[in-house]
Amino acid sequence: MSGNLCVESHMRELIEDGFEIAVIGDATASAQVPGFDGNAAAQTNFRMISSHVYSTKELEETLKASKK
Repeated sequence: MSGNLCVESHMRELIEDGFEIAVIGDATASAQVPGFDGNAAAQTNFRMISSHVYSTKELEETLKASKK
């Protein structure tokens, strides 16, 4: 599964269905081939599509804080 294809596709569908979404950017991976970096494309597009791009650490800290 490539973040710049599959994850983005699901994100776009959720946006079209009216959801506000967030993504954990460093928990995805994308294909990299000579001259093309799918991960760089995905990270850019995640920021344009989602309401928030979390790092794994940031989400973990946010969830811990919400339990207090």
